[in-house]
Amino acid sequence: MNAKQGKAVNELAHNKLSFQEKMKTLGTSVESPMTALQLFEPDARAVYTLEATASLTHLPRRLIAVYFKHGLVSPVMDPACSGWYFNDEAIRILQRIEYLRTACGLNMAGIKLIMDLAREVERLQEELDFRRRG
Repeated sequence: MNAKQGKAVNELAHNKLSFQEKMKTLGTSVESPMTALQLFEPDARAVYTLEATASLTHLPRRLIAVYFKHGLVSPVMDPACSGWYFNDEAIRILQRIEYLRTACGLNMAGIKLIMDLAREVERLQEELDFRRRG
């Protein structure tokens, strides 16, 4: 793991709020193909087609399919049966993946590791909060 990757893991490990704040603040100052991260606040019940998801995230449909193939994001409905539909959580995940790829220079394996670690930190934080209350 190089210094950039280590820094990204450390930042995510501290807390999920700081990652969201960092994404907002870095959006305009990051010099990369992705020039700005847009704040995305959809209706939590909304579901988006692959085309709409590609438009919202400014990602090619093919790249979204690659991320799906690598297990980084999942549609809310089975693509084999009903097509590709994504919810607001998937949109946020795609934005996070693209940030890690473009701003941090991570490959798919590095992105998957960071996403898995972030999920584990969130799970442990929830468990800790539960134990503190009980």
